[in-house]
Amino acid sequence: MHSTHTPPAAGDAGRADAESAEAAERPSADAGLEAGLDAGAARPQLDPDGNDDPEDPGPGSIPAKGRFTRVGRHPLAWQRICDLTPHEGALYGAHANQPLGTDGATVTRYDPNDAKKPFSTAFDWNRFGEPSKGGGAGQGFLRVRRIGGRLFVADADPPYNGLALVEYGTEGYLFVSDPKGAFAPPRAPHFRPPGPPDAEGRAGAGVVPRAYHVLDVVRFRGRTYTSTGSVPPKERAWYGPSPGALHVASADLSRWTYEVDYPFPYKEGVWRLGFMVRFKDRLYAGIQDYDSREPYDYVVFAPAPGSERIERADARPARVSDAGAAKTLRWYATGGKLYWIAYADGALRLRVTSDGDTWDAIDLPLGVGRPTDVTRFRDGVVVLTENALLRLDGAKVSVLATVTDKKTPFVFDDVFCAAPLAVLGGELYAGGQRDGALYRVDWD
Repeated sequence: MHSTHTPPAAGDAGRADAESAEAAERPSADAGLEAGLDAGAARPQLDPDGNDDPEDPGPGSIPAKGRFTRVGRHPLAWQRICDLTPHEGALYGAHANQPLGTDGATVTRYDPNDAKKPFSTAFDWNRFGEPSKGGGAGQGFLRVRRIGGRLFVADADPPYNGLALVEYGTEGYLFVSDPKGAFAPPRAPHFRPPGPPDAEGRAGAGVVPRAYHVLDVVRFRGRTYTSTGSVPPKERAWYGPSPGALHVASADLSRWTYEVDYPFPYKEGVWRLGFMVRFKDRLYAGIQDYDSREPYDYVVFAPAPGSERIERADARPARVSDAGAAKTLRWYATGGKLYWIAYADGALRLRVTSDGDTWDAIDLPLGVGRPTDVTRFRDGVVVLTENALLRLDGAKVSVLATVTDKKTPFVFDDVFCAAPLAVLGGELYAGGQRDGALYRVDWD
Protein backbone atom coordinates (compact mmCIF):
# COMPACT_ATOMS: atom_id res chain seq x y z
CA MET A 1 0.00 0.00 0.00
CA HIS A 2 1.38 3.36 -1.06
CA SER A 3 0.29 6.66 0.47
CA THR A 4 1.35 10.28 0.83
CA HIS A 5 0.43 12.89 3.39
CA THR A 6 -2.50 15.02 2.25
CA PRO A 7 -4.68 17.74 3.73
CA PRO A 8 -8.16 16.55 4.74
CA ALA A 9 -10.87 16.70 2.13
CA ALA A 10 -13.45 19.45 2.44
CA GLY A 11 -16.30 18.41 4.67
CA ASP A 12 -14.33 15.93 6.81
CA ALA A 13 -16.09 15.29 10.10
CA GLY A 14 -14.73 17.36 12.94
CA ARG A 15 -12.96 19.91 10.77
CA ALA A 16 -13.27 23.29 12.40
CA ASP A 17 -13.91 26.54 10.54
CA ALA A 18 -10.79 27.98 12.14
CA GLU A 19 -8.71 25.31 10.45
CA SER A 20 -10.06 26.25 7.02
CA ALA A 21 -9.06 29.84 7.60
CA GLU A 22 -5.65 28.78 8.83
CA ALA A 23 -5.06 26.52 5.83
CA ALA A 24 -5.86 29.36 3.43
CA GLU A 25 -3.06 31.44 4.91
CA ARG A 26 -0.51 28.64 5.35
CA PRO A 27 1.64 27.15 2.57
CA SER A 28 0.71 23.58 1.74
CA ALA A 29 2.44 20.82 3.65
CA ASP A 30 3.70 19.30 0.40
CA ALA A 31 5.25 22.56 -0.79
CA GLY A 32 6.98 23.28 2.51
CA LEU A 33 8.37 19.82 2.99
CA GLU A 34 9.50 19.43 -0.62
CA ALA A 35 11.33 22.76 -0.36
CA GLY A 36 13.08 21.45 2.75
CA LEU A 37 14.14 18.31 0.91
CA ASP A 38 15.46 20.28 -2.08
CA ALA A 39 17.53 22.46 0.22
CA GLY A 40 18.76 19.41 2.11
CA ALA A 41 20.08 17.78 -1.08
CA ALA A 42 22.69 20.53 -1.41
CA ARG A 43 24.09 20.43 2.13
CA PRO A 44 25.25 17.91 4.72
CA GLN A 45 22.64 16.72 7.17
CA LEU A 46 22.70 18.73 10.40
CA ASP A 47 21.48 16.01 12.78
CA PRO A 48 21.69 12.23 12.60
CA ASP A 49 18.33 10.52 12.15
CA GLY A 50 16.77 9.06 15.30
CA ASN A 51 15.71 10.08 18.77
CA ASP A 52 18.44 8.67 21.07
CA ASP A 53 22.20 8.38 21.10
CA PRO A 54 23.31 5.64 18.67
CA GLU A 55 22.86 2.10 20.02
CA ASP A 56 24.93 -1.00 19.30
CA PRO A 57 22.81 -3.54 17.36
CA GLY A 58 25.21 -6.33 18.29
CA PRO A 59 27.63 -8.40 16.19
CA GLY A 60 26.94 -11.20 13.76
CA SER A 61 23.84 -12.32 11.92
CA ILE A 62 20.28 -12.94 13.09
CA PRO A 63 19.61 -16.68 13.50
CA ALA A 64 16.68 -18.19 11.68
CA LYS A 65 14.68 -19.32 14.70
CA GLY A 66 14.31 -18.24 18.30
CA ARG A 67 11.99 -18.28 21.30
CA PHE A 68 10.84 -15.84 23.99
CA THR A 69 12.24 -16.50 27.47
CA ARG A 70 10.87 -14.76 30.54
CA VAL A 71 13.81 -13.18 32.41
CA GLY A 72 11.90 -11.85 35.41
CA ARG A 73 10.41 -8.67 36.78
CA HIS A 74 11.18 -5.93 39.28
CA PRO A 75 8.82 -5.64 42.31
CA LEU A 76 7.85 -2.11 41.17
CA ALA A 77 7.41 -3.05 37.51
CA TRP A 78 3.65 -2.39 37.62
CA GLN A 79 1.70 -3.65 34.61
CA ARG A 80 3.80 -2.40 31.71
CA ILE A 81 7.24 -1.77 30.34
CA CYS A 82 6.80 1.12 27.91
CA ASP A 83 10.42 1.54 26.83
CA LEU A 84 13.81 -0.15 27.13
CA THR A 85 17.12 1.70 26.70
CA PRO A 86 20.68 0.34 27.05
CA HIS A 87 23.15 2.46 29.00
CA GLU A 88 26.49 1.69 30.64
CA GLY A 89 26.10 -2.09 30.41
CA ALA A 90 22.53 -2.22 31.75
CA LEU A 91 19.01 -2.03 30.39
CA TYR A 92 16.76 0.72 31.75
CA GLY A 93 13.00 0.22 31.67
CA ALA A 94 10.23 2.84 31.75
CA HIS A 95 7.24 1.46 33.66
CA ALA A 96 3.59 2.40 33.98
CA ASN A 97 0.32 0.97 35.15
CA GLN A 98 -2.38 2.79 33.15
CA PRO A 99 -0.52 5.80 31.67
CA LEU A 100 -2.17 9.14 32.36
CA GLY A 101 -4.87 7.26 34.24
CA THR A 102 -3.59 5.58 37.41
CA ASP A 103 -0.59 6.01 39.68
CA GLY A 104 2.59 4.08 38.95
CA ALA A 105 5.93 5.33 37.60
CA THR A 106 9.23 3.51 37.99
CA VAL A 107 12.53 3.37 36.12
CA THR A 108 14.19 -0.01 36.60
CA ARG A 109 17.69 -1.21 35.81
CA TYR A 110 18.56 -4.71 34.59
CA ASP A 111 22.16 -5.88 34.67
CA PRO A 112 22.54 -9.37 33.15
CA ASN A 113 26.02 -9.68 34.69
CA ASP A 114 24.72 -9.32 38.26
CA ALA A 115 23.76 -12.88 39.15
CA LYS A 116 22.57 -12.04 42.68
CA LYS A 117 20.44 -8.98 41.96
CA PRO A 118 19.97 -8.34 38.23
CA PHE A 119 16.97 -6.02 38.77
CA SER A 120 17.28 -2.79 40.73
CA THR A 121 15.44 0.52 41.10
CA ALA A 122 16.90 3.39 39.11
CA PHE A 123 14.17 5.92 40.00
CA ASP A 124 11.01 5.58 42.10
CA TRP A 125 8.30 8.19 41.56
CA ASN A 126 5.51 6.23 43.21
CA ARG A 127 5.42 8.43 46.34
CA PHE A 128 4.01 5.71 48.59
CA GLY A 129 2.09 7.07 51.58
CA GLU A 130 1.16 10.42 50.04
CA PRO A 131 -2.55 11.30 49.59
CA SER A 132 -3.82 9.62 46.44
CA LYS A 133 -6.69 11.98 45.63
CA GLY A 134 -5.88 13.87 42.45
CA GLY A 135 -3.07 11.47 41.62
CA GLY A 136 -0.50 11.16 44.36
CA ALA A 137 2.25 9.71 42.16
CA GLY A 138 3.51 9.94 38.64
CA GLN A 139 1.11 8.26 36.24
CA GLY A 140 3.53 6.55 33.94
CA PHE A 141 7.00 6.82 32.43
CA LEU A 142 6.69 6.28 28.68
CA ARG A 143 10.25 6.73 27.41
CA VAL A 144 13.82 6.52 28.64
CA ARG A 145 15.91 8.58 26.23
CA ARG A 146 19.71 8.46 26.12
CA ILE A 147 20.91 11.89 24.98
CA GLY A 148 24.48 13.11 25.25
CA GLY A 149 25.44 10.14 27.42
CA ARG A 150 22.72 10.77 30.03
CA LEU A 151 19.21 9.43 30.56
CA PHE A 152 16.10 11.61 30.28
CA VAL A 153 12.71 10.45 31.62
CA ALA A 154 9.58 12.57 31.29
CA ASP A 155 6.86 12.49 33.95
CA ALA A 156 3.84 11.80 31.73
CA ASP A 157 1.26 12.89 34.31
CA PRO A 158 2.71 14.54 37.44
CA PRO A 159 1.29 14.23 40.98
CA TYR A 160 -1.58 16.62 41.71
CA ASN A 161 -1.02 18.40 38.35
CA GLY A 162 2.34 19.53 39.67
CA LEU A 163 3.77 20.40 43.07
CA ALA A 164 4.00 24.16 42.43
CA LEU A 165 7.77 24.42 42.42
CA VAL A 166 7.63 27.31 39.94
CA GLU A 167 4.08 27.34 38.51
CA TYR A 168 0.88 27.22 40.57
CA GLY A 169 -1.49 26.39 37.70
CA THR A 170 0.23 23.25 36.45
CA GLU A 171 3.78 22.03 35.86
CA GLY A 172 5.56 18.88 34.79
CA TYR A 173 8.94 17.30 35.50
CA LEU A 174 11.76 15.79 33.54
CA PHE A 175 14.22 13.58 35.40
CA VAL A 176 17.84 13.57 34.21
CA SER A 177 20.51 11.07 35.27
CA ASP A 178 24.22 11.54 35.69
CA PRO A 179 26.51 10.02 33.01
CA LYS A 180 26.60 6.68 34.84
CA GLY A 181 22.81 6.37 34.75
CA ALA A 182 22.16 7.27 38.41
CA PHE A 183 19.10 9.42 39.15
CA ALA A 184 18.78 11.73 42.15
CA PRO A 185 16.06 10.43 44.53
CA PRO A 186 12.96 12.42 45.51
CA ARG A 187 13.53 14.87 48.36
CA ALA A 188 12.11 14.61 51.85
CA PRO A 189 9.66 15.37 53.20
CA HIS A 190 6.76 14.15 51.05
CA PHE A 191 8.78 12.93 48.07
CA ARG A 192 9.37 16.24 46.35
CA PRO A 193 11.21 16.26 43.02
CA PRO A 194 14.98 16.22 43.39
CA GLY A 195 16.94 19.43 42.93
CA PRO A 196 17.86 20.67 39.46
CA PRO A 197 20.40 18.94 37.24
CA ASP A 198 23.25 20.76 35.58
CA ALA A 199 25.14 20.64 32.32
CA GLU A 200 28.22 19.15 34.00
CA GLY A 201 26.47 15.87 34.81
CA ARG A 202 24.65 16.35 38.12
CA ALA A 203 21.43 14.33 38.25
CA GLY A 204 18.17 16.07 39.08
CA ALA A 205 14.72 17.16 37.93
CA GLY A 206 14.04 19.87 35.40
CA VAL A 207 10.74 21.75 35.70
CA VAL A 208 8.39 22.15 32.72
CA PRO A 209 6.19 25.14 33.65
CA ARG A 210 2.61 25.19 32.36
CA ALA A 211 2.70 21.54 31.21
CA TYR A 212 -0.19 19.18 31.97
CA HIS A 213 1.59 16.18 30.45
CA VAL A 214 5.23 15.64 29.45
CA LEU A 215 5.67 12.76 27.02
CA ASP A 216 9.01 12.64 25.20
CA VAL A 217 12.46 14.23 24.83
CA VAL A 218 14.68 14.76 21.78
CA ARG A 219 17.81 16.66 20.77
CA PHE A 220 17.27 18.77 17.61
CA ARG A 221 19.46 21.44 16.02
CA GLY A 222 21.66 21.70 19.10
CA ARG A 223 18.80 22.17 21.57
CA THR A 224 16.87 19.71 23.73
CA TYR A 225 13.07 19.65 23.46
CA THR A 226 10.27 17.96 25.32
CA SER A 227 6.79 17.33 23.91
CA THR A 228 3.80 18.22 26.03
CA GLY A 229 0.20 19.21 26.40
CA SER A 230 0.44 22.67 27.93
CA VAL A 231 -1.09 26.01 28.82
CA PRO A 232 0.05 28.77 26.43
CA PRO A 233 1.78 31.81 27.94
CA LYS A 234 -0.65 34.40 29.34
CA GLU A 235 -3.49 31.84 29.34
CA ARG A 236 -5.10 30.39 32.47
CA ALA A 237 -4.62 26.75 33.36
CA TRP A 238 -7.75 24.56 33.31
CA TYR A 239 -9.90 27.24 31.72
CA GLY A 240 -8.32 28.32 28.45
CA PRO A 241 -6.79 26.61 25.41
CA SER A 242 -4.74 23.43 25.77
CA PRO A 243 -2.60 22.85 22.67
CA GLY A 244 0.27 20.46 22.22
CA ALA A 245 3.59 22.24 22.69
CA LEU A 246 7.35 21.89 22.51
CA HIS A 247 9.35 23.22 25.46
CA VAL A 248 13.09 23.83 25.14
CA ALA A 249 15.64 23.18 27.88
CA SER A 250 17.83 25.82 29.46
CA ALA A 251 21.57 25.24 29.17
CA ASP A 252 21.66 23.67 32.64
CA LEU A 253 18.53 21.53 31.96
CA SER A 254 16.75 22.98 35.00
CA ARG A 255 13.92 24.82 33.18
CA TRP A 256 12.03 23.84 30.02
CA THR A 257 10.36 26.85 28.43
CA TYR A 258 7.31 26.88 26.15
CA GLU A 259 8.51 27.58 22.59
CA VAL A 260 6.01 26.53 19.90
CA ASP A 261 2.57 24.94 19.82
CA TYR A 262 0.08 23.06 17.66
CA PRO A 263 -2.65 23.62 16.65
CA PHE A 264 -2.73 27.35 16.14
CA PRO A 265 -5.10 29.19 16.09
CA TYR A 266 -6.11 27.40 19.27
CA LYS A 267 -9.19 25.18 19.23
CA GLU A 268 -11.54 23.98 21.92
CA GLY A 269 -10.43 20.73 23.48
CA VAL A 270 -7.21 19.10 24.60
CA TRP A 271 -4.20 18.43 22.35
CA ARG A 272 -0.80 16.92 23.05
CA LEU A 273 2.36 16.54 21.04
CA GLY A 274 3.59 13.01 21.58
CA PHE A 275 6.53 10.84 20.59
CA MET A 276 9.22 12.46 18.43
CA VAL A 277 12.01 11.61 15.99
CA ARG A 278 14.56 13.38 13.79
CA PHE A 279 14.53 12.46 10.11
CA LYS A 280 16.23 14.28 7.24
CA ASP A 281 16.77 17.35 9.42
CA ARG A 282 13.12 17.64 10.31
CA LEU A 283 11.46 16.96 13.63
CA TYR A 284 8.41 14.68 13.55
CA ALA A 285 5.94 14.66 16.44
CA GLY A 286 2.82 12.62 16.93
CA ILE A 287 -0.42 14.47 17.62
CA GLN A 288 -3.06 13.47 20.13
CA ASP A 289 -6.42 15.18 20.13
CA TYR A 290 -8.35 13.99 23.17
CA ASP A 291 -11.63 14.04 21.20
CA SER A 292 -10.10 12.50 18.03
CA ARG A 293 -11.24 15.35 15.78
CA GLU A 294 -7.75 16.23 14.54
CA PRO A 295 -7.65 15.96 10.71
CA TYR A 296 -3.89 15.30 10.61
CA ASP A 297 -1.77 12.41 11.88
CA TYR A 298 1.48 14.11 12.87
CA VAL A 299 3.26 17.43 12.58
CA VAL A 300 6.68 18.08 11.03
CA PHE A 301 8.79 20.99 12.24
CA ALA A 302 11.18 22.09 9.50
CA PRO A 303 13.06 25.25 10.49
CA ALA A 304 15.53 26.65 7.98
CA PRO A 305 19.21 25.82 8.48
CA GLY A 306 20.70 28.28 10.91
CA SER A 307 17.41 29.00 12.67
CA GLU A 308 17.90 29.51 16.40
CA ARG A 309 14.43 28.32 17.38
CA ILE A 310 11.32 26.60 16.07
CA GLU A 311 8.54 28.96 15.02
CA ARG A 312 4.87 28.31 14.28
CA ALA A 313 5.58 28.92 10.60
CA ASP A 314 7.92 25.90 10.66
CA ALA A 315 5.08 23.49 11.51
CA ARG A 316 3.62 21.37 8.69
CA PRO A 317 0.89 18.91 9.71
CA ALA A 318 0.52 15.81 7.56
CA ARG A 319 -2.11 13.14 7.06
CA VAL A 320 -1.47 9.59 5.90
CA SER A 321 -4.45 7.69 7.29
CA ASP A 322 -7.92 7.99 5.80
CA ALA A 323 -9.49 9.91 8.67
CA GLY A 324 -6.53 11.52 10.46
CA ALA A 325 -6.21 11.66 14.26
CA ALA A 326 -3.65 8.81 14.30
CA LYS A 327 -2.12 7.86 17.64
CA THR A 328 1.64 7.49 17.15
CA LEU A 329 3.18 4.69 19.21
CA ARG A 330 6.66 4.42 17.72
CA TRP A 331 9.09 6.09 15.36
CA TYR A 332 12.33 4.37 14.42
CA ALA A 333 14.93 5.64 11.96
CA THR A 334 17.66 3.42 10.52
CA GLY A 335 19.45 2.96 7.21
CA GLY A 336 17.91 6.04 5.62
CA LYS A 337 14.37 4.88 6.39
CA LEU A 338 11.81 5.97 8.96
CA TYR A 339 9.42 3.39 10.42
CA TRP A 340 6.17 4.53 11.98
CA ILE A 341 3.71 2.53 14.09
CA ALA A 342 0.40 4.30 14.60
CA TYR A 343 -3.19 3.49 15.47
CA ALA A 344 -5.68 4.99 13.01
CA ASP A 345 -8.83 3.99 11.15
CA GLY A 346 -9.42 1.26 13.73
CA ALA A 347 -6.11 -0.51 13.07
CA LEU A 348 -2.52 -0.47 14.28
CA ARG A 349 -0.23 -0.32 11.23
CA LEU A 350 3.50 -0.31 10.49
CA ARG A 351 4.59 2.02 7.71
CA VAL A 352 7.95 3.04 6.26
CA THR A 353 9.26 6.01 4.27
CA SER A 354 12.54 6.85 2.59
CA ASP A 355 11.81 10.49 1.78
CA GLY A 356 9.82 11.48 4.87
CA ASP A 357 6.65 12.15 2.92
CA THR A 358 5.59 9.06 0.98
CA TRP A 359 4.63 6.10 3.13
CA ASP A 360 4.29 2.39 2.36
CA ALA A 361 2.29 0.15 4.65
CA ILE A 362 4.08 -3.08 5.55
CA ASP A 363 1.72 -6.05 5.47
CA LEU A 364 2.44 -8.58 8.21
CA PRO A 365 1.71 -12.31 8.16
CA LEU A 366 -1.68 -13.50 9.34
CA GLY A 367 -1.88 -14.43 12.99
CA VAL A 368 1.13 -12.46 14.26
CA GLY A 369 -1.03 -9.74 15.79
CA ARG A 370 -0.42 -6.02 15.76
CA PRO A 371 3.05 -4.41 15.66
CA THR A 372 4.39 -2.77 18.82
CA ASP A 373 8.05 -1.89 18.12
CA VAL A 374 10.80 -2.03 15.51
CA THR A 375 14.58 -1.90 15.94
CA ARG A 376 17.86 -2.83 14.30
CA PHE A 377 19.32 -6.09 15.62
CA ARG A 378 22.64 -7.46 14.42
CA ASP A 379 22.50 -7.45 10.60
CA GLY A 380 18.79 -6.73 10.15
CA VAL A 381 15.63 -4.95 11.21
CA VAL A 382 13.18 -6.77 13.48
CA VAL A 383 9.59 -6.08 14.47
CA LEU A 384 7.85 -7.15 17.67
CA THR A 385 4.16 -7.94 17.34
CA GLU A 386 1.65 -9.20 19.85
CA ASN A 387 2.34 -12.82 18.92
CA ALA A 388 5.71 -12.93 17.17
CA LEU A 389 9.12 -11.53 16.35
CA LEU A 390 9.59 -10.76 12.65
CA ARG A 391 12.47 -9.87 10.39
CA LEU A 392 12.10 -7.30 7.62
CA ASP A 393 14.08 -7.71 4.40
CA GLY A 394 12.63 -5.12 2.06
CA ALA A 395 9.16 -6.37 1.19
CA LYS A 396 9.90 -9.82 2.61
CA VAL A 397 8.73 -10.52 6.17
CA SER A 398 9.81 -13.70 7.97
CA VAL A 399 8.84 -15.08 11.39
CA LEU A 400 11.75 -15.58 13.82
CA ALA A 401 9.90 -16.48 17.02
CA THR A 402 6.32 -16.94 18.19
CA VAL A 403 4.63 -16.47 21.56
CA THR A 404 3.65 -19.76 23.18
CA ASP A 405 1.90 -18.35 26.29
CA LYS A 406 -1.88 -18.77 26.49
CA LYS A 407 -2.11 -15.00 26.82
CA THR A 408 0.51 -13.00 25.00
CA PRO A 409 2.66 -10.78 27.25
CA PHE A 410 2.91 -8.26 24.40
CA VAL A 411 -0.79 -7.43 24.06
CA PHE A 412 -1.61 -4.00 22.65
CA ASP A 413 -4.29 -2.31 24.76
CA ASP A 414 -3.00 1.22 25.44
CA VAL A 415 -2.22 3.98 22.94
CA PHE A 416 0.50 5.45 25.16
CA CYS A 417 2.39 2.25 25.92
CA ALA A 418 3.22 -0.70 23.66
CA ALA A 419 5.66 -3.56 24.15
CA PRO A 420 9.23 -2.35 23.41
CA LEU A 421 12.38 -3.92 21.97
CA ALA A 422 16.02 -3.21 22.84
CA VAL A 423 19.46 -4.70 22.31
CA LEU A 424 21.98 -5.12 25.13
CA GLY A 425 25.25 -7.00 24.83
CA GLY A 426 24.25 -8.53 21.51
CA GLU A 427 21.00 -9.94 22.95
CA LEU A 428 17.46 -8.89 22.08
CA TYR A 429 14.97 -8.04 24.84
CA ALA A 430 11.25 -7.23 24.93
CA GLY A 431 9.02 -5.66 27.59
CA GLY A 432 5.79 -7.24 28.82
CA GLN A 433 2.39 -5.54 29.11
CA ARG A 434 0.63 -7.77 31.64
CA ASP A 435 2.89 -7.75 34.69
CA GLY A 436 5.88 -5.65 33.64
CA ALA A 437 8.13 -8.66 33.04
CA LEU A 438 11.27 -8.57 30.89
CA TYR A 439 11.72 -11.13 28.12
CA ARG A 440 14.77 -12.18 26.12
CA VAL A 441 14.90 -13.84 22.73
CA ASP A 442 17.00 -17.00 22.91
CA TRP A 443 18.14 -18.65 19.70
CA ASP A 444 17.98 -22.28 18.65
